[in-house]
Amino acid sequence: MKRKTLILLVVLAVLFVAACTKDGNEPTKDAGTTPTATDTPAPTEAPTDTPTPTPTEGPSEQEIWYQAILDRSITDTGNNERVKKVIEKAKAGEDVYIGFIGGSITEGEGCSYQNCYAMQTARNFQADFGTGENVHIINAGVSGTPSTLGVMRYERDLIEKNDGHKPDLLIVEFAVNDGDDPTQGKTYEGIIRRALYSDNAPAVVLLFSVFQSKWNLQDRCIPIGQYYNLPMVSIKDAVVPNLYDGTITDFKFFNDQYHPTLYGHTIMADCLRNLFKIIDAEEADEAYVLPETAKLSSAYDNVKLITAKTEGVKITAGGFSEKDVAIGSTRYDNQRIFPDNWKHTKDGGKKAFTATFNAKTILLTYKKSNKNTFGKVDVYVDGKKKTTINGYDAGGWNNPYTVVIYEGDKVGSHKIEIKMAEGEEDKDFTIMAFGIGQ
Repeated sequence: MKRKTLILLVVLAVLFVAACTKDGNEPTKDAGTTPTATDTPAPTEAPTDTPTPTPTEGPSEQEIWYQAILDRSITDTGNNERVKKVIEKAKAGEDVYIGFIGGSITEGEGCSYQNCYAMQTARNFQADFGTGENVHIINAGVSGTPSTLGVMRYERDLIEKNDGHKPDLLIVEFAVNDGDDPTQGKTYEGIIRRALYSDNAPAVVLLFSVFQSKWNLQDRCIPIGQYYNLPMVSIKDAVVPNLYDGTITDFKFFNDQYHPTLYGHTIMADCLRNLFKIIDAEEADEAYVLPETAKLSSAYDNVKLITAKTEGVKITAGGFSEKDVAIGSTRYDNQRIFPDNWKHTKDGGKKAFTATFNAKTILLTYKKSNKNTFGKVDVYVDGKKKTTINGYDAGGWNNPYTVVIYEGDKVGSHKIEIKMAEGEEDKDFTIMAFGIGQ
């Protein structure tokens, strides 16, 4: 093994530090929308179980063991052309924007936001390829949300919130949040296609997190990634063998049954770092070619977010004329997720909410509350009852939940009517947003 490789292993080992303890600190909010990767300090705890080799030593057993974890995580390096372009852009001193979209793990649950895998990945990319402070992070993780909501938030949270800067590199992390995705992967593919077909041609990397139960949805995600020839990293493949043999304990890797500790977040960041280092060392592939057709569906390629703030949309609030302020906020910028909503209260009566959309797909996002003041609504599409939705959920925490209320083959005009179910007129219900696929 070459000496440069040994040095790289040492660097990775230092980042592995955090591995020693769980981090229970409260998150600190970032003030800026696109902070540089160096805005927050890296973990400072010194390593205790990864000795630095002297120039005459070979790699230690610990280093070999850890490198095996990193290498197992690589599901596929895919076509490397777009990733290599981002790396070269960073090396040239140009501004590079790394976007992350996913659930609570991407948002930083399990450790402090400054040291979550997304922030560590941005810092690592800066250290490995950047010049000055030219690597910036765009975090669009939202706790408890699947790709059905991610596809709605794409434009707002990855671009508009960041002064119009589009991601040069997008890391997609929904492999543990899409368990009840009603589209069975269509919106996941929609996010990938939205990025790949963007005019700035960003690189896309798929990241598969894992729960303490050793479960994720990578078996569904991997075929989509292979179809688009994308780099993919599996944390499940990386650490589950160690969780089984006891060389990594659940207590060390997981903060709870869903979220990694600082140790776990560091391994995730190091797995991504390993991927980028490998791609950087590879010969460039031929120019990336987009598939001519979708694997599952193109129905969610360009979903537009509709809120109470959106102009040019025909909407009558009816009895849903109030605004709900008990809405969750993101950890990284302390902004409410859907502040411009429509709420029905006990005084709202029977008047229906109505909207007319030109769309081929329509997604509805509503609030789940554990307060028994929240009740049920009936949803009608083009005069026909589509479904009944209950805004009360004993496990709800004011979180957004998304359902598909219409999916067709072509764009057309569709009337949506939402009204409190019979006997529920004195209950609360919050419509957070719509996503319309065009």
